[in-house]
Amino acid sequence: MKKLVAMLAAAAVLAIGGTANAAAKYELKIQAAQGVSSIYSQVLIRLGNRIERLSDGQIKVEVLGEGAIAKGGNILDVVDKGVVNGGQAWTHYWSGKHPAGVLFAAPTAGLGLGLDQQSVVSWLWEGEGQKLLNEYYQKYVKADVKAYCVMPMGPEPFGWFKQSYKTLDEIRKVKFRSPPGVPSLSFKELGMAVVAMPGPDIVPSAQRGVIDAAEWIGPADDMILGMHEVWKHFYLQGLHQVISIGDIIINKTWFESLPKHLQDVIDDSMYATIADMSLYNISANSKALKDLVTKHGVKIENTPPDYVEAYMAAALKVNQQFAEKDEFYAKVFNSLKAWAEMTVPYQTRANGIYYMMNKTAMDKGIITDYVK
Repeated sequence: MKKLVAMLAAAAVLAIGGTANAAAKYELKIQAAQGVSSIYSQVLIRLGNRIERLSDGQIKVEVLGEGAIAKGGNILDVVDKGVVNGGQAWTHYWSGKHPAGVLFAAPTAGLGLGLDQQSVVSWLWEGEGQKLLNEYYQKYVKADVKAYCVMPMGPEPFGWFKQSYKTLDEIRKVKFRSPPGVPSLSFKELGMAVVAMPGPDIVPSAQRGVIDAAEWIGPADDMILGMHEVWKHFYLQGLHQVISIGDIIINKTWFESLPKHLQDVIDDSMYATIADMSLYNISANSKALKDLVTKHGVKIENTPPDYVEAYMAAALKVNQQFAEKDEFYAKVFNSLKAWAEMTVPYQTRANGIYYMMNKTAMDKGIITDYVK
């Protein structure tokens, strides 16, 4: 009798588990702005697994690579219309709809105010950033979406070049692929010739001589694109996207149709993605950089010091010009400025010790640039 009861109990457990796994009542499809092999897409897959697990199978998540439903620049439109109910990109993709987008995903050169990425993530979630982000999407871009800025990937490298450069004056002579908007305008303020183009066009354009140098995302994603096959001098210390935080958007009407506990599952899963992205970013990009140096002959270069001060000044000037022209841009800019005034003194002194330790270890040869 006891054996029969145990068997029935086990069957009941299996039946409950089977029901949970088969009880997907909602489907969330997330269209990424990158291919499925990108770090971003891999973290989206982890996010999907987390949502499915925490929802006890009630939400099924599918991650789609770039171009599966729409090109990267059209992701917002298809999520707004509900063609897919989720998307991943960066708010500066929509700067053509309203210029303040760059202030959330990639405040250029820390706005020239010394903001670092960790501080901006803190502003997003401990300050008024997320509130302003959704105001940006819903009021100014007029999209039916709920947004989460949760994929910190910076600092993005300066980029790939044909040779070593010692001064900003030398760098000014190259024709450089840059993201459009504030980063591009800041480079132009420095006197550089810049060109904007989609990622897949970078390597073919370089091979045709259309551009001399370029940036993309980071070591891992740059390897996928084949940047190292054209250039061998890699400058990691860039400012145009020293802060780069991808966002995930969900169709607002669909989200609000969910029961409250499932809304909470998505909210909490998004928040957890901040840690997931941060940790995976260090792991994947460090491994890729080591491979670039040891297997592909790439040389890690140091960005000329005079570039930093000049580019920060240019970025601040460009951002102030936008703030003077647009009320909402000014609102977000001033919110970030106040956050910088509070956080930069602490971050500089507290976190500066990490750089000092790292540099000391490398200067003494305890750690090397992967080459003995």
